[in-house]
This record gives sequence, structure tokens and C-alpha cells, in this order.
Amino acid sequence: MTGIGRAPAVPEVPWAWLRAQEGASRLLAQSGRGWSQASFEYRAVHDVLALTLLFTCQGAPQLESSHAWLDTVTVLTTHDVEWAVWCQERLDGDPRLADVDKELATDAFRSLAASRLVGGLLDETLDALMVIPTYPGVGLSIGVSIAQRMFDERGRRFRSGS
Repeated sequence: MTGIGRAPAVPEVPWAWLRAQEGASRLLAQSGRGWSQASFEYRAVHDVLALTLLFTCQGAPQLESSHAWLDTVTVLTTHDVEWAVWCQERLDGDPRLADVDKELATDAFRSLAASRLVGGLLDETLDALMVIPTYPGVGLSIGVSIAQRMFDERGRRFRSGS
């Protein structure tokens, strides 16, 4: 007990965000892509998938997909800018989302929007590395592009019955 007669506050559990992340991990595992979980591509597509699942699935994500859901998410991920606008609108105005879920989803979205890749060239004569940063938000673009391909492939397999 803290203070006089008051129990400590119990932290709120971000159930919706945790379910969306678990669904994203399952989608990635089922995709057959062999990325390391520490790779840039894995993190980017994982966050895009989790955000997409969070806003398109009521309750636990159903990965035994329906035609309608696959069509919806395939269209949503066709263009990175439109997906980002759609996602931001939901972050700004979805009253069903608990504050703790919204906070974690917002952090993931901001991370995608701010991400950069860094490339470089090693100049052995100068013993120096020239760093070439890319534009901000490259994680969002890469994540949406890969997610779209995954949803498209999943839709083709689903429609063919395999």
C-alpha cells in the first residue's frame, strides 16, 4: 500500500497492441521469409503489419483470412503515403483504442516515419567511411511495400485453396 489506505496503481496491459504484434509475428513466420528478427526489413514490416492488424481486426487478429479482409489490407498497403495517412487518422481518432495501446502504436508509427537507412563507402586511402543517409521514413516505405506483397501472396494462396 502506498500512502494511507491506497493500493498502488496497476499498470494497464496493452492487450490490443500485444495481439496485433503477435499476429504480425505469425504472418511473418508463415510468409517463409528468412529475415533475422533484428534486421531492418523485419522490424519495418513487423510494425506495418501490427499497425494494420490493430486497425483492421476487431479483437484477436484472425489469420485464417477472409476474401474481404485480404482485399481491404491489400488495397490499404498499395501506397505507402496513403497507408501512413490512413494509419495516422486511426491513431488520432479511434476511441476504441485504450490509451496504452495507442501510445505503443504511436511509438511504432513514429519510429517507422523517422527511420533511415545508412549506407556508406570505405575509402581505404583516407582510412575513412563516407556515410550516406537515406530519406526519413524509409522504414515506412519498405515496411508497407513488403506488407503489400505478403498480403497479395496470401490472397493468391487463399483464393487458390492452397
